[in-house]
Amino acid sequence: MFSRKDWGDGSDEERFSGELARLKRQGASILVVGAVQRAHRRAICRRLFGQATTQPRRRLFVSTTGDCRRTSTLFDEATASDHHAFISYEAHSRSAGAAAGNVETDVELDAGSKPESNPNPYSIGADDSSTDPQSDPLSATEVTSLAELGIAISNAIETFETESNGLAPAELRIGIESLAPLLEAYGAERVFKFVHLTNGRTRDIDGMIHYHLPMKRDTDVVSVLTPLFDIVIELREHNDTAQQRWTINDGTCSSGWLPIEQS
Repeated sequence: MFSRKDWGDGSDEERFSGELARLKRQGASILVVGAVQRAHRRAICRRLFGQATTQPRRRLFVSTTGDCRRTSTLFDEATASDHHAFISYEAHSRSAGAAAGNVETDVELDAGSKPESNPNPYSIGADDSSTDPQSDPLSATEVTSLAELGIAISNAIETFETESNGLAPAELRIGIESLAPLLEAYGAERVFKFVHLTNGRTRDIDGMIHYHLPMKRDTDVVSVLTPLFDIVIELREHNDTAQQRWTINDGTCSSGWLPIEQS
C-alpha cells in the first residue's frame, strides 16, 4: 500500500507516517487535485483543517467563489479554543485557457466534479446553507484582486500570531477553496508567485496550508505548480468509490489509493 525507495529500516507505513508528522511539525503546503463529489472534497478539507483533533486550531478559510456562506460543515466541531477567520475573493475571470508565460491554464474540470445543485463548480461548501443561521460568517474580509488577497492572508496570519502570543506547530490551518478562479483571472505565472509567497509566510510560523484545484494531476498547470508543495493529494472516483492518494517529496513517498472515508 505504501511505497518509497531507499527508506532504510522500518516499515513503509511507519516511515510514511513519520514523514507526515515531520511536515506537520515544521509546516507544510498541500495541493489537492482531481475530481470527486463535494461531500468527499469537504471530508478532505475537514481533515486538513484539523477537525478530528482536540488540539486548539486557528483556521483561515479563503473562498475564491466570493461566497463564504456554505462553509458551516467544515467547522461544526469547533471548540471554545478554536478561532476562525474568513476571506472572500470575488473573481474577475478572463477566458479559460489564457495564462501568463508559456504555460496554458486549462481550467476544464475533471469529469464528475461539477455539482448538480451548486451553481459554482469550484465551491466545496454544502449544497444548501439557507436553513443554517451559523453558516454566514460575519467577519469575512472581502477582496477583489490577487494582491489584496495576499495582503489579507498575511494580515490574518499576523492577527492570529498576536492573539495567540505565538502559534504552536500546525495550530494554524489555511484552506484555499480553489485555485481555478485565480488561474482564470491572472494566469499561471502570477498564481505561481502568489502561492510561493503565501506558502513561505505559512511555513514561517509552522502552519499548514492547502489549496484545491479540480484538475487532473498530469495537466500542464498542475505540473508547473507541483514543485511548490510538500504534499500532493489526488482524488478520484473509481468503481463507485471516492479515493485519495497522498504523495510526498516529489513522488518518492506515496500512500497508494485509499478510500476517502478512511481519512
